[in-house]
Amino acid sequence: MAITGTKIKSSSNGNRKYFINKCYIVGAEQIESQYNDTTVKLELEDCERGYKYTTFINQNYVKDMNDVVTELAYPDLVNSLFLAAGKDLNVSDTGEINLGDLANAEVLSLSYPCTGKYKRAIWSKLGKVGSDKELGQEFEDQLAKGYPKNYRKEDAAQSAPEPVDLDDLPF
Repeated sequence: MAITGTKIKSSSNGNRKYFINKCYIVGAEQIESQYNDTTVKLELEDCERGYKYTTFINQNYVKDMNDVVTELAYPDLVNSLFLAAGKDLNVSDTGEINLGDLANAEVLSLSYPCTGKYKRAIWSKLGKVGSDKELGQEFEDQLAKGYPKNYRKEDAAQSAPEPVDLDDLPF
């Protein structure tokens, strides 16, 4: 036999189908959106491996009668982004966000298997470095509610086959 030693079950990822990575924010751009008041396009770079990710954070505003932004509408994902980066959020009356302050900030990103064109997607909620368990728990709570909608569940083909009774075989 050519195998020696024992295999220890890894506790780093367990049975989770998602990964949490520490990343730098290398680019942030506010873009127009036809579905939301604004969208922030974030470009992230993995601290350890150098992989590049892109995620989009959509945000709506609460506005007064003169179209002046008074607060962030729920869910306030832009606020969560700035909390994760440890920066102060400033939004102008017209909805412009101070994205320049996010340069080179460290955050946690969560990637999960998804349906559609790509195999994996980046969750739009980012976490503060050191809060891996909290970010994972928030994601699992959202999965229990049915979100994100593009999350790929286990395929039936990958599950274990049913046991066969040898007495029922035709031969």
